[in-house]
Amino acid sequence: MSARHLLPLPLLALALATAVGATLGPPAVDRVEKFPALGFGFARSARLEARQVPPDAADMLLIFAPKDAPEDRSAPSTQRVYRISAPDLDEVEVREWARGVFPKVDLRAERSVRTRYGRKPVRLAGAYVTDGRQRSLFMHAWVGPADAVVFVGECEAELYRRERRAFERAADSFKFFGGPPADEDRERWEKRYRRTELPFEAERIDLCVKLADGWTVTDTRSTIILFHGPRHSPVPAQLAGGLSAVRSALGASLPADEQISSLAVVRICRDRGEYLTYGGSPATVGYFNPSVGELVLYDARTEREGAIPLDHPTARTLYHEVCHQYLHQVMSAAAPHTWFGEGLAEYYAGARIRSGRVVAIDALDDQLAYLRRPDVRAALPSLGDLMNLSKPAFYADAAHCYPYSYALVRFLETSPEAQARGSWSALVERYFEALRRSWREEARGLALEGLSERGYERAVARSQQLALEAALEGVDLPELERALRGWIGRAQG
Repeated sequence: MSARHLLPLPLLALALATAVGATLGPPAVDRVEKFPALGFGFARSARLEARQVPPDAADMLLIFAPKDAPEDRSAPSTQRVYRISAPDLDEVEVREWARGVFPKVDLRAERSVRTRYGRKPVRLAGAYVTDGRQRSLFMHAWVGPADAVVFVGECEAELYRRERRAFERAADSFKFFGGPPADEDRERWEKRYRRTELPFEAERIDLCVKLADGWTVTDTRSTIILFHGPRHSPVPAQLAGGLSAVRSALGASLPADEQISSLAVVRICRDRGEYLTYGGSPATVGYFNPSVGELVLYDARTEREGAIPLDHPTARTLYHEVCHQYLHQVMSAAAPHTWFGEGLAEYYAGARIRSGRVVAIDALDDQLAYLRRPDVRAALPSLGDLMNLSKPAFYADAAHCYPYSYALVRFLETSPEAQARGSWSALVERYFEALRRSWREEARGLALEGLSERGYERAVARSQQLALEAALEGVDLPELERALRGWIGRAQG
């Protein structure tokens, strides 16, 4: 899993300080909403709005949250709908499915309504713990001969007595339609993309038909940007220009040797609350999800009007995560050493963009100032240890490893000392090319032998080791470390 970009301490403190309870307001009148493409409809409360379904949320079709949910934390209550593609499930099998979706869930059976539309009901209730807090669950499965449609009401434990009534009303109201599903949304998006010559047309359409209400789409040739915010906001176009500029700069420095075969997906959530409900971490502004190729972030400004300042954490996070996304696409999904991935991403977070191109890469002065502190300098790992750290070990000491990796990449790419020595100034490029080459050889071997988790991990480790050896060929590592530490001590950017 890719590392997530950390929220600066002042913003993190503000976010934690404001993460307080919110009232959900009085119940609103329910209205029947049909989902023809899904083959059912149910009475959704007017106080709820559709939220975006995470791409790797197994079996989830829909998710709704209160319109007045907090902007700075996960929604205190949600209603979700899942489809289990298995015939004639019984209660035990529904329970087993639930354990795979909700961690350590404890469920009990409850009385339900009668069989309808040829579907038998299975109703369960219980609780589970996430992020140290207990959340209550209400689950109602409509089990049919080919699949089960499962309604799940979830809320903070203290809200359950009130929310339970809304959950029951929604679950009992389900109606199922016969005949082939109509998908007018898909037809509309197909018509739109037929008028363009953009690549990855099918992938774009699949993403668009799954968008919740209020989301808009901005396309570039390599990227699709999904944005939740004011319809005429300048943010999507602004960030589209920024990410295109960073991708161009990366392409010039670390070029693809084959045509990129995947679409870059960027999702910009409306606020922190929506980002957290979608799956973001509380201590981050954004992250890259390599399993689905999606970059996710939110507009972290307190006043979300107009364009985002170019040095704002939201823009810096975009540039950082674009680097992860680009490397994933052009390195045949090879996993680099963490120092390389995070150091390079932090380096590009300093991109200064003008007229659609990167005109400079500014220093992250706070990172360098932190490294100059005597207590920090004393706690830094050796350069050899840093380069060989496993991903868990790197993130366990992220406070030191992130800025030290950044300083290493910036030193290699910009310092006069490194530019005077070809073995130093080309180290990043040598690592990149060697890893891509060695991983493709490993991948061919895996394809012949059959893929297993253990075999994959061994192949990754071998390709990383070969890349590091190639990058360090002709390099006196202690000499490089002394030069790097000296540069950090006097660096002014």
